Amino acid sequence: MTEGGAQAGGTDQERGGAVRAFVIESRRAESDVITSFVLRPRDGRPPAPHVAGQHLTLFADIDGVGRQKRNYTISAAPNGETYRISVKREPEGRVSKWLHDDAREGTLMDIAPPAGAFVLPESGHRPLVLLSAGVGLTPMVAMLEAVVAEHRQLAIQFIHCTQNSTTHAFREHVRSLAAASGTDTTFFYSRAGGNDVAGRDFNSAGHLTPDWLTADTPITEAEYFLCGPPGFLRSFVPALAKAGVPADRLHYEFFGAVEDLFDDPLPDSPPAASPSATVLDRRSRASAGFTREAIGDALIDSAADAVVASDAEGAIVLWNPGAERIFGFTEEEALGSSLDIIIPEPFRARHWEGYRETVASGQSRYGAGDMLSVPGLTQDGRRISLEFTIALLRDEAGKVSGMVAVLRDITPRFEEMKALKKKMAATQNSPGA
Repeated sequence: MTEGGAQAGGTDQERGGAVRAFVIESRRAESDVITSFVLRPRDGRPPAPHVAGQHLTLFADIDGVGRQKRNYTISAAPNGETYRISVKREPEGRVSKWLHDDAREGTLMDIAPPAGAFVLPESGHRPLVLLSAGVGLTPMVAMLEAVVAEHRQLAIQFIHCTQNSTTHAFREHVRSLAAASGTDTTFFYSRAGGNDVAGRDFNSAGHLTPDWLTADTPITEAEYFLCGPPGFLRSFVPALAKAGVPADRLHYEFFGAVEDLFDDPLPDSPPAASPSATVLDRRSRASAGFTREAIGDALIDSAADAVVASDAEGAIVLWNPGAERIFGFTEEEALGSSLDIIIPEPFRARHWEGYRETVASGQSRYGAGDMLSVPGLTQDGRRISLEFTIALLRDEAGKVSGMVAVLRDITPRFEEMKALKKKMAATQNSPGA
């Protein structure tokens, strides 16, 4: 799939534990831009088990660049012997270009165990709609392979959007799986080429629309699984929710920065200033009574911003007056509760995936000082817009024991920005504009 949060400079701790060395057993071009790599454990033992739809974390040591970390979806159903990843070559993708240009059979890399909650329900008989765009079809291929291998009797629609046959990966493989499982396939080509024949290579020219999904898929009963670029998800996740698909039947895999798919993205935050001068100033003033403990207590006891700390399992261990003001939960209600109490349900799976990965690897996917924008949930069920920063808490051995976040409610500013955008759009579209 697409390259996940890049991080260089691995540690011995990162290499230990469950991270294992794998070797590229084979590679295969799936399209002009997507190549599959079959990975086998170097030690000869079976790989860690996975569920179709999950991803793995890959650590690659690249000459002249250093150690790089990426997340890639496993594009094959479990077989107890190997993993397969299918990677799109990104023009600016450091690791994807290395995999396409330099990685060969026998190339070694480290792999952390599979993770992720973007998986099919273990039981149930609802129809499934597997909806993807571009390289987002990789988890869908794994899911369809698993359905066939497990002989599950399900009504499935496999809908994939791509430019044309040169970018269309796994076309014949999906058709073969579809024939074995009774799956209905629909391929949309946005830029069909001269050699692409409707009815043979694809089903529909142009772009998929929400109206098509409403008319041609079982909105009232199906489980929907979506994976693709952010713009694709912004188009169809809110549209399906608006059409009446409840949150528990609407599943999506979103690689990249976590953001609210149901609202316009916020403008980029300005870069944070270097903290070095501030730190030195605070230390120089400590002898005059400005101790780090006193400053920390003042910030924590303030009701201006929320300060929330959680342990390695995600249970809340610190809840300050600012958190009570913003979210509405008292300290007694919040302490010991899961962070789920302030995370809207559609975003929980993605949150916990990143949280557990950070605890296991000891590294956050976000850089120091990054200001993150996410939706939040209050005690009375309102959705609010938040900006926050995070810091990792470590024990004496250096292992991540929890996290602390400083959060600010920016809902009024967010709503003002949305209103301004709508006003500007209306002005631009008005007669004579």
